[in-house]
Amino acid sequence: MNKTIFLTLKLNSIKMRKHAVIPLCSLFLFSSCLNEDGDDDLTDLAAPAISTSDGLSSIQPTFFFKTSMDDPEIPVAFTITDATGIREIKVESHSGFDGHTHGRSMSARNPKFKLFNYNHIIGEEEIENATEFTYTSNIYLDDRNPDIASDEFILAGPYHFSIQATDIEGNETNYRDNTTYHTTLYVNKEYAPQVNMTGMDASANTISGFIHRNMAHTASSNITFLWVYIEAPNVGSPNQEGPILREWIWGSSNWPHQFRPNQGEDLPDTQEINLSQLFNGNSDFFDSLEGNKLVFWVEDTNGNITVNQFNN
Repeated sequence: MNKTIFLTLKLNSIKMRKHAVIPLCSLFLFSSCLNEDGDDDLTDLAAPAISTSDGLSSIQPTFFFKTSMDDPEIPVAFTITDATGIREIKVESHSGFDGHTHGRSMSARNPKFKLFNYNHIIGEEEIENATEFTYTSNIYLDDRNPDIASDEFILAGPYHFSIQATDIEGNETNYRDNTTYHTTLYVNKEYAPQVNMTGMDASANTISGFIHRNMAHTASSNITFLWVYIEAPNVGSPNQEGPILREWIWGSSNWPHQFRPNQGEDLPDTQEINLSQLFNGNSDFFDSLEGNKLVFWVEDTNGNITVNQFNN
């Protein structure tokens, strides 16, 4: 090879190696800067944690909380913590009359009865300590609530309740991993149907008691629908209902529901139903009870729902 050509090729090769080294060095320096300014170990990717407040054994309202007819209120109490700071908290409740479809619920037939809805947002300006916030309050369902007119009635029945939180990094609690606190609570009213089970002997296949209209209250109305079902515990998500094992249906429902038919056999009576006449001697009913939950879902013509649960 000509000596001049050889030297030229060698010089070009050296230059190419230099140019290749410069970008590699730049990449190394750039990566070093990233590690210094944004260490992955320091990045907050966790949603705020919702827990019990000091002195309480659980978040309020508790799972499947049922209001008292004597003092109709929902206690709310919780603590939220976050390493980088809480930006917003949302406390919300809405109708669970149609299961979890959220939107198919019909309006009550009587305009004096209204669904209970609650939506309260706590912003940064209300949170003094951004890394730990404790909240205690009550939601009233009577004349102490300015949103309920004196001649209006809250519909009795199941309502979904949730506590959600977002931190300053944008991390949000969610339902998929249960970082959002959520459950079903039951608004219990004296003008809704009443369930009174007075006795149960599964070994003898006998049950006693009555489901009846409360004639002592002027806002009560006739029974239109009865759904009795046996529900297994939800071991994976104790804050939610378990699978339905057996069910029996009478009458016609006011509320389309995702988990059951909305019409069944004729009701035996619209003012008082004898439980012994419904189930005594029904081996399928009694054989399914052990270790499970017996649930009575009763509706009246005004759209009220009473849900009573009995553990077995």
